[in-house]
Amino acid sequence: MHDFNPGIAASGLFWTIALPSGSVQVNPGSGRASMNTANVAVSDFFNIPNSLLHGAIAPPVPATVSFAVHWGGAGNRVKLRDPVNGFAGEFAENSASMTWSASSVGLSYQSGGEDTSVSVFAEVGHERNGVFFPQG
Repeated sequence: MHDFNPGIAASGLFWTIALPSGSVQVNPGSGRASMNTANVAVSDFFNIPNSLLHGAIAPPVPATVSFAVHWGGAGNRVKLRDPVNGFAGEFAENSASMTWSASSVGLSYQSGGEDTSVSVFAEVGHERNGVFFPQG
């Protein structure tokens, strides 16, 4: 078991990292999107408890991850507006496929090809909330 992630920020935000510019392309109207990146620097915390404890069980080691995710095959269109909770969105339900690989301390891991992915639910869309939510 390995847990590859960028760690937990002082703010409490966890398992989140900015991707290099150009890594993500989205076309909400078509329901298509892609996210591709290679050799993103993360840490291998070995397991989730160690990650949540900031490496207290065992120090993490440098690692890299690469992945490609593709969304497409738009199906149902869903339009939501919730003025009580302050959000609205338009979404295209579809499917997604992914490949993934990681390297850490001389070891490498790789998923099967995208054609081996199984998608239970995926969607691409545009959401507005907070100051971006149109009142009225």
